[in-house]
Amino acid sequence: MESSRAHRITRLEPRNGGVKINGKPDMRAERHRGHLHLQRTVIFLVALTIQPQAVTAVGMFELQIRHFQNPHGLLQNGDCCDLQTGGVQRCSARDQCDTFFQACLKEYQARVVPTGSCTFGSGSTGILGGNSQSLRHRGHDGGGGGGGGGEDGSNGHIVIPFIYAWPKSFSLVLEALDYDNDTSESGQLIERVLLSSMLNPGEQWQTYRHHGRTLSLEYRLRFRCDSNYYGPFCNKFCRARDDFFGHFSCDPSGSKVCMDGWTGPECKEAVCRQGCHQAHGSCTVPGECKCHYGWKGPLCDQCVTFPGCVYGSCTEPWQCVCDVNWGGLLCDKDLNYCGTHQPCKNGGTCTNTEPNEYQCECQEGFRGRNCDIVEHACLSSPCTNGATCVEDPTGFSCICTEGWTGHTCTDAVRQCDRSPCGRGATCQEAPGGFRCLCPPGWTGRTCQLDTNECEKSICVHARTCRNLIGGYLCDCLPGWTGFNCDIRNSSCQGLCLNSGRCEDQVSGSRCLCPTGFSGKYCQNGPSPCDSAPCLHGGQCVEKDGRTASCSCPVGYSGIFCEIALDPCNPNPCQQGVQCHSIEGRYICACPDGYYGNECMTLKHPCIGQHCPGAMSDTTHGGISFYMILVGILALVTVCGCAACAFILSHLHRKRKKQQAVPQEEGINNQRDFVNLIRNVDRPVPLLPPAAPLSHPPAPAPVSRCYEEIELTLPPSPAPSHPSPALKPAHAPKLDISNREREKLNRFHYTDNQELEV
Repeated sequence: MESSRAHRITRLEPRNGGVKINGKPDMRAERHRGHLHLQRTVIFLVALTIQPQAVTAVGMFELQIRHFQNPHGLLQNGDCCDLQTGGVQRCSARDQCDTFFQACLKEYQARVVPTGSCTFGSGSTGILGGNSQSLRHRGHDGGGGGGGGGEDGSNGHIVIPFIYAWPKSFSLVLEALDYDNDTSESGQLIERVLLSSMLNPGEQWQTYRHHGRTLSLEYRLRFRCDSNYYGPFCNKFCRARDDFFGHFSCDPSGSKVCMDGWTGPECKEAVCRQGCHQAHGSCTVPGECKCHYGWKGPLCDQCVTFPGCVYGSCTEPWQCVCDVNWGGLLCDKDLNYCGTHQPCKNGGTCTNTEPNEYQCECQEGFRGRNCDIVEHACLSSPCTNGATCVEDPTGFSCICTEGWTGHTCTDAVRQCDRSPCGRGATCQEAPGGFRCLCPPGWTGRTCQLDTNECEKSICVHARTCRNLIGGYLCDCLPGWTGFNCDIRNSSCQGLCLNSGRCEDQVSGSRCLCPTGFSGKYCQNGPSPCDSAPCLHGGQCVEKDGRTASCSCPVGYSGIFCEIALDPCNPNPCQQGVQCHSIEGRYICACPDGYYGNECMTLKHPCIGQHCPGAMSDTTHGGISFYMILVGILALVTVCGCAACAFILSHLHRKRKKQQAVPQEEGINNQRDFVNLIRNVDRPVPLLPPAAPLSHPPAPAPVSRCYEEIELTLPPSPAPSHPSPALKPAHAPKLDISNREREKLNRFHYTDNQELEV
């Protein structure tokens, strides 16, 4: 099937006035051509021909098939694309339509006529597929070309070149055809699309959709200006260039944009140097200022004077306008020679006689043209340094002594001007002559004699010393080197680092390190802690041999412990007390009655307050009375406890004596104990009340002694020999409670334990 389709593509020819099959015209298209359509075509072609801009416009009309669908595989007339052998029609899904497209572009028609000439051109695609096909186009622009544009159109892309100014409006006849080898036609019509529209030049596509009776189609159109053509009709030509004919580029609208340094309609005029005179200068390259004939200067704003003009100027070329006091054709005649040159000397009066001429009137004692000759000049002894004065017609002359020169012998003769010193010596002027500073190895007045350096024993450790012209040579002993044999051969060379000095010793070489360096080869640099950077007793800690940090003592901070911390900020003292900083610590100035680090403790807690068990003495006051009162209370407490112990001991002895009394006495004693037990919870004053006073003192705390028998003791076994008086079998029934009876039994048991001990 593919080979058949490829063969069919080669037999297709573009439609130009009608579809051709194997080179023969389509007779159906010829029959539908009308006289009216032919007339309109001729008029439109004439109009395009007479437009002056039409010849210069170049562009291309592009059509892209994106998707088509023929669901039933039918032709426009309702037949199937392929016929079964024997003439029976069938629309088989296996044998689909061989679909290709043909486009005819013509002038705008309000009602598109499918027949007639394709005025703007035509094109076609190859066979794109069967009944349905979706095409993918390469690149942003869709890529590829189409038939009629010089390309195969196999991807559904048709390009129609346009050689006229694009009119924007157009008519398009797009036909979907089925190619069949068995027919004599170039293709059987599946669907025809008739479109009249407007399209502006640009890169953007316009998408169209057609839903016909047999075929649904999606395609898109655009018109693009060719290279170097711009404008809404693609008829504005602009091609960038940088040559003799212009120096410009093109903007999006096709206008010429001159390059830097060029101007003019065609960008052929160079922009001259800024300030260059427009009338007297010009340029052929940007930044140049070439002067016209008769003008000069960087900006061609200076005229050229007449050749030979000396002291003159010009306002136009070839003038010679003389300056003040100058005259002549070339302005070279001094009209004020006296004022310009002042030739008369020694007070003579000058008078201008002619251009460049003058006359001097001399003072008495002087003569000559310029009054510069003194009469009897030697009388004033003008010659110096012992010279002899001789009068002559010009005045006088001096005969100088040796070593002096000049008109009056005031200049010393420079002996060094004759370069008397040899061997590159330096010559110095000296009174009465010169002196040569000889280089090493040479001596004599003019440094021409060779010095014998070996006479000075200049070779230290050498076998011999040999004198040379301008120098010497030492034959060193083994182990020594250097120009004077004063350097011992050793391994010191390059041994010591950081400018360390190497010494040769019997045991080997040793490096003497400069200050701050250490190590066998002086490789260890100075420690950052050597400079003691830490202040206020801070400890310097070396980190990596190059940096150090300070460990600050209490009360200091900062990189070098230079910041003293204020322990009083914030104030640690309470009650708004003033804080004092002393050696990194703080002291609170406590008010009266308080003490402690933060003034939180009262010195006398009971002053001004009600204290349990104590009362302030309004008569005596002070801490002494308070201490006395505490002592009295302690003494009273001790006495009370002693009295209680004495009473209990006395009762114990009395109970022991009464064990042998009759039953009646035991009962009485038992009643007494009951009374004691009943009164044990009541407070009993240990001291008798004092006699009443006429003026009773302030009430004082009364110390009371309480005796209570613990009832939570663990139960104990009954005594082995209980008192007969306390046995319940023989004792009469007393009117006491169970609690009192329990207390009585425990009290009796405790006494028996004490007796047994």
